[in-house]
Amino acid sequence: MKVVVLGATGFLGSYLGFDLGRRGWDVTGVSRTPPIGFTDSHVVGSAGDIEDFLGATSCDLVINAVAIASHEKCEQDPTAAHEINATLPGAWARTAGSTGARFVHISTDAVFDGTSSLLYTEADDTRPQSVYGQSKLAGEESVMEANPQALVLRANFFGWSKDSSRGILDFFVNAMTQGEKVSGFSDYEVSSLYMADLSDVLVDAVQAKGQGVYHAVAAKPLSKYDFGLAIAEAGDLDASFIQPGLLSGTSGLAARGHHLGLSVAKMEALLGRPLPSTQQGLARAFSERRAVMDYFGETRDNEEQV
Repeated sequence: MKVVVLGATGFLGSYLGFDLGRRGWDVTGVSRTPPIGFTDSHVVGSAGDIEDFLGATSCDLVINAVAIASHEKCEQDPTAAHEINATLPGAWARTAGSTGARFVHISTDAVFDGTSSLLYTEADDTRPQSVYGQSKLAGEESVMEANPQALVLRANFFGWSKDSSRGILDFFVNAMTQGEKVSGFSDYEVSSLYMADLSDVLVDAVQAKGQGVYHAVAAKPLSKYDFGLAIAEAGDLDASFIQPGLLSGTSGLAARGHHLGLSVAKMEALLGRPLPSTQQGLARAFSERRAVMDYFGETRDNEEQV
């Protein structure tokens, strides 16, 4: 399988280079700076140059992991958010389709308003509360309009980052290993999936010829506080450093829905298997941490402790 990963130096894109590469796939990473670990790479001057690259490239699959993912940065620059998260993905999806390549677009649970106590299905109304969510929803629509055979995965994921500071998993692990107290929101629930499990779902969904919008998240939601406690248990760390906090009482953050649990029934039907839980993903994350960090070339001394 010949694959192009857009956003190869990003949080998810970096991991996809590791995971798809160990499957023996021929993986080209596309980014604005040289990515590490990929079979091949292509550096672009800007996101606007990606369309030309895709038009001149022969591959089986294009995975779009490019995004302005910070809620706050999207609020500060809505124009850039809509260009990167919505307009350009539509153009990339169209170009990939014209070359005969499958196109997978990574979206988000933030397309929902998070006011329901029930798990959201793909058929439920979307009412994004932030510029980030609005731009990602517009991205889903532009991708599917440009390429009806595309696969859109609404995801919420966690994993190890190459600099050990870019994700919620690193945040909690760093705090507990360094003996620092941190808060986890007890009123903010998401269905967070480990990136290896997300990669498995993506690969299986492509092989099952899935198209359209699917939820690719963990089987059940957890609050961020409970997620922190689950990390402590999985990594044999001291959970006393994690304190309950409230998203509703925190200032300076862009609007977020509080209950963003997503139903995975549609995806499970496509794959013919259950999706893993966040806790199962954490066990997998700790078991492969050394391999991931060695791939990134950033193994830390405290890795032996967790």
